[in-house]
Amino acid sequence: MTGYVMNGVGYIRSKSSLTAKRVKNSPEFKKTMEFARKLGEASTLASDLYQAVPEANKSIRLFRLITGQVIAGFKKGNTEEEVRKDVVRKIPSLVKQLKRGL
Repeated sequence: MTGYVMNGVGYIRSKSSLTAKRVKNSPEFKKTMEFARKLGEASTLASDLYQAVPEANKSIRLFRLITGQVIAGFKKGNTEEEVRKDVVRKIPSLVKQLKRGL
């Protein structure tokens, strides 16, 4: 059992029997692992694109927006090069969006 307090309310829950080994190897979690692999690929590409952003504009929120754009591009079935071109074109508007506080 694990006890914790959240928002001033105490909770107790039993420990999960789920392990990392089971998630990585079980057929039940095949889709989970596919999505994790795709997210890793998207994050790597987003990191490359983020490096080109001027230091004054960098923020974790911008990185997350870029990663989201990369994932959306991959979901559309675009190649890495198509996604790269599309996201590079969108980065200035993402920066403006963040500066406006949206």
